[in-house]
Amino acid sequence: MRVKNRLSPYPILNDYGDDYIGSSFSAEIEVEARFSEVYGEVRFHLDDADIRALIDAKAARFVVHIECPVTCYRTAISTSEDVLGFRFPADQVANKIEVRTFIVMDREVAGFTSGAFHPDRRGQSFDFRRHQIIAIGSAKDYTVKKDDRDIGSLPSILRIIPLKDKKKGTMSVDTDSGEHITIGLSEDVFELYARLGKSTFRATAFSLVLLPALVIVLQRMYLMRDDESYTSMHWYQVIESILEEGRQPVETLDIQSDALLSVCQSIFADPISRSLRELDSYSEGMCE
Repeated sequence: MRVKNRLSPYPILNDYGDDYIGSSFSAEIEVEARFSEVYGEVRFHLDDADIRALIDAKAARFVVHIECPVTCYRTAISTSEDVLGFRFPADQVANKIEVRTFIVMDREVAGFTSGAFHPDRRGQSFDFRRHQIIAIGSAKDYTVKKDDRDIGSLPSILRIIPLKDKKKGTMSVDTDSGEHITIGLSEDVFELYARLGKSTFRATAFSLVLLPALVIVLQRMYLMRDDESYTSMHWYQVIESILEEGRQPVETLDIQSDALLSVCQSIFADPISRSLRELDSYSEGMCE
């Protein structure tokens, strides 16, 4: 969303006009890719008592508009706080995104005036409607260095095999091999996984098998992080590298919290959500 310098019938606080004197609105914007998601944090800096009063009264809000001109992805998020965080799957955007910041009316306000108005507008008052932009802040374009791994990268260190030993139940995870992690599925489940994973329910089959398996693997990595015979394994080093690239080293994986599940979902671009969307899409097709 590119903002053009145009005349407005009411004052707008910005850094290229003079509707307000001695006031300012800006934002510090940080954006980075972690695993398969884009994370961002915006810190707003508003120096105008009258507009601040609108925000405090819930009549206006800070808004961040994010857009990718290549994929046409766009979203707007808002807050009345001075700090706003956001995240979204990296596969929804190309390598470039545009981030714009605004203050937008959240409800109608009659007779707004400010002591910081330009002398030409001093003493005037204005009626604001909902969704009107009353301030334009910092605007930045970012090149997002995405992790382009898809679900086919980790399986290079994974082996999914049918289980011959029925005593092991439906699923087992073997991390004793130096090269690969072996996921065993009971023979009937393996047949279903192989068949459905190659057709309509690829994301669903993937989530049901690899997501819980990786949770177990990360738990073992955390518990054995000081054992050199374990950390020297090829599969361990591959996953460790992925975690470090995502700024989530092994020692930070608190197994007493939900950190393991959160990390797994980030690595695989929120597979639970993708699975449910896949099932929903299939359900809609059946109803047509």
